[in-house]
Amino acid sequence: MLRWVILAQAEQFDIRTIRIPESTLGVSNQIVLGILTAAAILLVVGGVVTLLVQRRRMLQSRRQRQEARVQEVLSELNLGEEERRMIEQVTASVNPTDHLALMESRPAFERRVKQFREQNPRHPALRKLGLLRQRLGFGFGNIRIPFSDTRMLAPGQKVQCKIPHPKRELSFVTAIVGTSENQFWIRPPTAKGKPVSLEKFPQLEFHVSRENDAEYEFTCRVLGQSPAAMRAVALEHTDQIQRLFFRNAPRIELDLATEFYVVRQEAAEKSHALLRARDSQYLIKGRLRDLSVGGALAFVPVNETTPHDGDTLIFRLAPAQIRDDLVAEVVRTAPVEGNLLKVNLQFVGLKELDRLKLNKYLTNLTG
Repeated sequence: MLRWVILAQAEQFDIRTIRIPESTLGVSNQIVLGILTAAAILLVVGGVVTLLVQRRRMLQSRRQRQEARVQEVLSELNLGEEERRMIEQVTASVNPTDHLALMESRPAFERRVKQFREQNPRHPALRKLGLLRQRLGFGFGNIRIPFSDTRMLAPGQKVQCKIPHPKRELSFVTAIVGTSENQFWIRPPTAKGKPVSLEKFPQLEFHVSRENDAEYEFTCRVLGQSPAAMRAVALEHTDQIQRLFFRNAPRIELDLATEFYVVRQEAAEKSHALLRARDSQYLIKGRLRDLSVGGALAFVPVNETTPHDGDTLIFRLAPAQIRDDLVAEVVRTAPVEGNLLKVNLQFVGLKELDRLKLNKYLTNLTG
């Protein structure tokens, strides 16, 4: 034994020359690799779980915020549980995100309602969706929304109806008495105290105006007429609507003696639309020479009461069966022969019903 030790000391010794059995090395590497792999898997799984938990919390928080917003909108619009259930039916969802999208976007509302209407043509909710549309602010009365579908019209809305006639065009002012997602009903005119039958006409033309916006025309197919006392006429909805601007309205020539009440611009204490004859400083007599739904042309004598640009003229138009005063702003004046002044007028604050009556009057003048 000592001999071997002395021999080992005598010879140069290098630890790198020591060989570890390969079987022992392989087992050690496998153990280390297994530990590292397990640690990596645990790390990945832990990260995924953490992300999933965070995402779930984020979605829950977002859903809670959306639900709070839905409740806020429902409260602002004075909508109750019945309307909320209707929204759930239309969206086929209980997700407040879907409900909020329908309540705050008219395109989303109309898209969902159309899909619901096509899938459920006889669903009882179709008769109530019109009211929901109005209460969400998607109806005809909201001038910020384009009038693109007759489903936007609400019961009580005044419209002018034109009846095709071989000799001349007949028209009458009426009101919508009911509406659903598939059709709407109007009150027919009367003759000798009885409702007129309109079901023989294949279609009717309509004219409606929206204050501070424009006038619109559309044609609807006649679906039938009720046999009940009122004999309401059922019409098919349409989205083929033509927009007409007041300023482009055609002028109809006439010659009508008229009394004009003049309110000086510097003396007016109210907005043009609120002025009445009692607010005037002068009364002048002149003649209406042309008329449109947007304004008129008047000839008045030149004297100390002559109106100026920016003044307001107030007058009556009894032949059009308009009971209220018509208020018009003087937009331009120009002298003409015979010591007369030509006065261009633009109506302000004209009520919708008065505009319809005025349009009917003009239609009859050209008939």
